[in-house]
Amino acid sequence: MWNLLSTIKNAIGLPNTKTEDECDFSSTSLENIITALEDDIESNRFYNTEYARIDFKMMPALVKQANNKYPEMNLTLIKEPIDFVSPFKKTIKKGIQSSRYMINVGANNQFHFGVVDHQTLNNKISLILFEPVSFNLIKPALLGAKMQTIIETRLPSSIYFSMVEMNIQRSMSECGIFSLSLAKKLYLQSDKLKKLHIDNIEGKWDRSTRLSHDVLDKYLPVSFYKHTQSLRRLETYVQKNPGSENEIVNKKNETIFERFEKNLVTLPWLNKNISASAHRKRVSEYKSLIR
Repeated sequence: MWNLLSTIKNAIGLPNTKTEDECDFSSTSLENIITALEDDIESNRFYNTEYARIDFKMMPALVKQANNKYPEMNLTLIKEPIDFVSPFKKTIKKGIQSSRYMINVGANNQFHFGVVDHQTLNNKISLILFEPVSFNLIKPALLGAKMQTIIETRLPSSIYFSMVEMNIQRSMSECGIFSLSLAKKLYLQSDKLKKLHIDNIEGKWDRSTRLSHDVLDKYLPVSFYKHTQSLRRLETYVQKNPGSENEIVNKKNETIFERFEKNLVTLPWLNKNISASAHRKRVSEYKSLIR
């Protein structure tokens, strides 16, 4: 872990005694980071290594890259929940009907990302915060509470806001990668999200509390679950969506279970299997910055 942290600090200009917000790296130093990440996966060190800080440093570049690839995705990086208000008001003022926001929990250099999806339907504004883990955990709960308070107090009461939890993440620091991947899915499959937004507007559930994954699963395509880290969680989704186990979820013509099996890693000292898909996705995202 120390070698990786040292490589990261050297690559992004982060001294051992100082914290900085901006990421400044060369292609050579980024290649060194990628090599260290790949070595972590190969040696199974990824399971006990914390990557949230480096993801936070890289996220401005990753979001910029995503917007360059998908100009109409309208993805904005928000480092503190309170900073959501101004760019969202500008989005509405411009008449943009659909946008996304990667939002960090903030507060004392804490790192935890969720993603907000916005759709305006029939002149009604729907905002949905997607949480990759569960709101039962401290940082997700804090992010949810902050966003709910900010939207209720700083934005018009005509906005319909809900919080939904996907419960697909099990590792400790992949929320940024999960949220970035979800943001892209929310854009690319926005038409399949309309039912969720319409039901949010119509109040089909209690918007003052979270929407559990038990209900959410019925709204989302199986491709949203590509990086799910638990086999049991995948099985729960498929039980609610019969036939989804046979759908192709990527360009390699793999089903969700075929893809899960391909990314499965065995941790002998824990007698445990876990998907390394999100960790490999991080490597892929970082590599996209130097292509």
